[in-house]
Amino acid sequence: MRRALGIAGALAAALTVGGTGLASAAEEPVPIGPDCYKTLCLGQSEQDALATGLVVDETPGEPPQGCNVLDFRPEEGQGHPGNGVFVHPTRGVVEIQGTDRMRTPEGAGFGQTLDQVRAIYPDLYNVPPMDFTYGADVPGRPGVRYIFAFKDDGYLADFGLEDVAGMDAC
Repeated sequence: MRRALGIAGALAAALTVGGTGLASAAEEPVPIGPDCYKTLCLGQSEQDALATGLVVDETPGEPPQGCNVLDFRPEEGQGHPGNGVFVHPTRGVVEIQGTDRMRTPEGAGFGQTLDQVRAIYPDLYNVPPMDFTYGADVPGRPGVRYIFAFKDDGYLADFGLEDVAGMDAC
């Protein structure tokens, strides 16, 4: 449920502020996937995720029930408010949400249209309960998928890499 709220919040923020969230043309996007973003990987404990130096824990006190959300350091790019790295207490990192400095290894990232992402991932499928959220299974990685959320205008507003069972536990 928290995941659905995060993606819905990201979409609301994207619709409010507009824009595509694209990194400057001078910066080369860094791949997110098939298992990691740089040294931050699915399945890592929260302690190991923090030790990468890529994220910080901005949550005061005890994490909420379910998953804790770590924030990327500013130099890793701009994501949408409320998004980051979801960490389950026993499964570890279960989702790494993208920033404007990231792309999937196949080239999907902020600002692309649904048709462009579908051209990269022909087997793209809807991920309920939101009709604007789609998934693409990561080849050779059972239970891992890329997740994409699109604004009403059809442009990619949020994306990430997730352990499906782990996110269901959040």
